[in-house]
Amino acid sequence: MEYNTSRTKLVYKEYGRNIQKLIDHAVTIEDDEQRNNFAKGIIELMGQINPHLKNTVDFRHKLWDHLFLISDFRLVVDSPYPIPTRESLAQKTVKMPYPRQKLRYRHYGKNVERLIAKAIAMEEEDKRKEFTRIIANYMKMVYRSRNEVAINDDIIKHDLKKMSEGKLELDEGLVLKKMSNSSRSQGGRDSSHKRRKGRSGGRKSGSTQHSKNKRRSYRQHGK
Repeated sequence: MEYNTSRTKLVYKEYGRNIQKLIDHAVTIEDDEQRNNFAKGIIELMGQINPHLKNTVDFRHKLWDHLFLISDFRLVVDSPYPIPTRESLAQKTVKMPYPRQKLRYRHYGKNVERLIAKAIAMEEEDKRKEFTRIIANYMKMVYRSRNEVAINDDIIKHDLKKMSEGKLELDEGLVLKKMSNSSRSQGGRDSSHKRRKGRSGGRKSGSTQHSKNKRRSYRQHGK
């Protein structure tokens, strides 16, 4: 009995053990023409086993690349595509640069700092004040969503002034809005439910009035 521990490791599990054995056999075929025909038959089987590859770009090119890779580049056949090398098919890991921008107030996020910089650059005072108020309301929403605790408006105003280096200020008596995604969505559901209820109530009232008129007509005609 042959156990998996004694078998060679599968290069591509999606093709299965039999495809790998066929490729190993193809390597041993001495006749060039017979080996080429045998390799073409393996390619057809590989395409049938994985039909989803047909949706990819140059799927047959990919099948031939897999054929050479599974054979450990020992298979010598005439490929309709450039024969790959081990180096060309090796997956190269590309290190992604990680942003290392220092945030003074992490709980507000980078977007708040960008909005503050945009507000400072505004020339018209009225627009800058209105935009500053919007930023403060957004800061309050972000703070509540991350900390899930109530926050005093004075803290938001203080943080905004400090983050803008004193260039943006809010009136002391200004009350910030309680913005929250959950409350808005809940309000939308409640209002929608009330509208549906109102419409259904109207239909029910009209139906009741129609029944009363019908009974009154029967009595007048002696029915």
